This record gives sequence, C-alpha cells and structure tokens, in this order.
Amino acid sequence: MPRGLWIDRKQVYLSLGLADNPPNRKAAEIKAKQIELDILSGHFDPTLKKYQSVVYDAKSELEEKNSITFTEVYQKYINTKKDKSATTWKGTYANTLNHLSGCPYQLPSQAMNLKDWMIANKTLDACKRILMQLNAACNWAAERDLIKTNPFFGKSKIKTKKSKAKIHPFSTDEKLAILTAFEKSEKFNYLLPLIKFFFLTGCRTSEAIGLRWKNIKADCSLISFEEVMILGKGGAQRKQGTKQSPQRDFPCNQQLQNLLVSIRPTKLVGSVSVFVRPDGSPVSHQDLRTAWYGKCAVLGIVRQLAADGQIDSYRPQYNTRHTMISACLEAGISPIQIALWVGNSAEIIFRNYAGIINKVSVPEF
Repeated sequence: MPRGLWIDRKQVYLSLGLADNPPNRKAAEIKAKQIELDILSGHFDPTLKKYQSVVYDAKSELEEKNSITFTEVYQKYINTKKDKSATTWKGTYANTLNHLSGCPYQLPSQAMNLKDWMIANKTLDACKRILMQLNAACNWAAERDLIKTNPFFGKSKIKTKKSKAKIHPFSTDEKLAILTAFEKSEKFNYLLPLIKFFFLTGCRTSEAIGLRWKNIKADCSLISFEEVMILGKGGAQRKQGTKQSPQRDFPCNQQLQNLLVSIRPTKLVGSVSVFVRPDGSPVSHQDLRTAWYGKCAVLGIVRQLAADGQIDSYRPQYNTRHTMISACLEAGISPIQIALWVGNSAEIIFRNYAGIINKVSVPEF
C-alpha cells in the first residue's frame, strides 16, 4: 500500500507492507497525517525511517494471539490461583500442566489434535480432567484477549458409552464370612451391628449412619428413614429426607427387630445415633471405609477376605444393598414391593436386577 510524496523534486514512496483492507487503510491515513504534521512543524525525517513502523496490523495481531501455546495459557491461568490449597496445586494444576507440556500439539488451531492425542495417550478419566481444566483456562484467556476465542468451546466433553454396572451380590457363605470376620476383629467388632443392618435392610450408607432412635418405633418393629448423614466440604452434615423421598418406612422382620433390641440403650434418648463407637460418638463414613476397605498398606476386613480367597472377590460395602435386593427377588417378592422398601423405583429394580429375576423358575400351573 504505497503512499507517494516529493523530496528534493523526487517522488518517493513509503510502503507500509500491509494488506489492502479497511483497518490497514486507516493505518495508512494516520501515517500520512503524521508526515504532514512533521513537514509543517519542521520535524520531517527525509530518510523515512521514522515512518516505517506499523501502526496497526490486524493480521499480525491475530497471528500473535494464535501463536501462544496451550501450556503458556494454562500456566498464566493457574498463576491466578495462588489461593488454592497445596493439594489442589499438586493434584490438579501441576498434574495437568505436566500432561499439557508433553503434548506435541500446542497451538489454538490444533485444539482437536490435542484432544485426539490426549484420548489416544491418556486414561479416559485423565482426559476428562485435562480438557475440563484447559477449557476453563481458554475461557479465561479469551476474556483477557490473550487468545481470540476458546477453541474448546462446546468441544471439550468426551462422549463415552456408560457400561452397565454389574450386580454382584454376596453369597450366603460370603455374607457369613464377612460377619464372622467383623465379630472376631478386636478393632472393628463394634461395627458388627451396622454390617448386619446393611445386609438386613439394604439401605444406603448415609441412611444407616444418619439413623437415630427417634426414627425407630418403640418395639423396634418399624424404621422410618427420614434423614441422612452426608459428607460435605465442612465434614459430615445431617440432611432431611432420603435420596428418593422425604421419608420411607421399612418393616422389621424378627431378625432385624432382635438386632435393634440388642443394641438399644437402657436410657433411650431419641436424638442419639443408633450406630455408635465404643465411646458413644456416632459412627462415621470413614470408620466404615477403613474397616471395610482399609487404606494405604493396611487392608480392611473385606479387602483381606478377598486377598485370602475367603470370598470370591472384593466388593464395596454398597453391595450389601445388592445382596438384600437379590435375596428378596429370589424369594419371589414383587419388585414393586422391594422398591418401596429400599427407596428405588420399580423400573430400576427391573432394569438392574433383570438377570436375577429371570432365574426364578416358571411355576407349575
């Protein structure tokens, strides 16, 4: 885009080296005005070096924004997160940064290449975490004009087909092995009533831990599940209602009734938790997790039973719920009735336990 002017009776041109478009024409006009003002004020540079710098180049600005790497974007983003805990920094930010720095695709124009590379080289869970973090970082960068747009907008999610969870209840022998192991444990035998309760009711962990004596009928013939104990940011918190409804009644059979009578305090206080530690404080989620699963190098009771071959395989404590539901189905109880007892819909019972329902023999007519 040349602009001509006369110097010492010779016409000379100053090329700005820009494409012919509206923004760059504006730049040329600004440059011409600067030269005219310098001529009038006596500050004109006949060598033209003073006027060779580019005032505005939309193309070069865009290229600059597109040349910043994802690693650089993410580093700038996490530098604003200094208030986060050391655990978050190490477990999330540093880990994600490490994954990003090892990827060969770094430019915004290579966003989908990066996504494909992550899927091919990382675990599915790791991919989801990395792309979620990178999407947040690119949103942040686009708002601050570090990149033109977020290349992951609407494209960061990984579509996966959810595999159907396998229902694997404990057999009668496995259930006996678990109960015996808890009974013999010097450290965790205080949890035996709770473990029996899980097998007899099929209730959720939060429902059992949140159960108080005021929720149980005086003769222990009926339980009303109407509050839960859940884990929140500030620790365990009591919440009204259950997962599916505000309240659910569970009729106690003789086994369950005997269990509750055997652990009921002499001086009954309604607000006291049903399942407590030896010191009288409520049993926690962590107590149960440590006893059942274990942590670090120390195996919990059920983990150890699986390692020793006394049960078929390790299964989480939630499988006590599957065990109770499966036993009811095998006994021929209606799925609709079971759903009312355990706080599920009949549809869930039919869908998840269809294999067990189908094992029931066709009756003689």
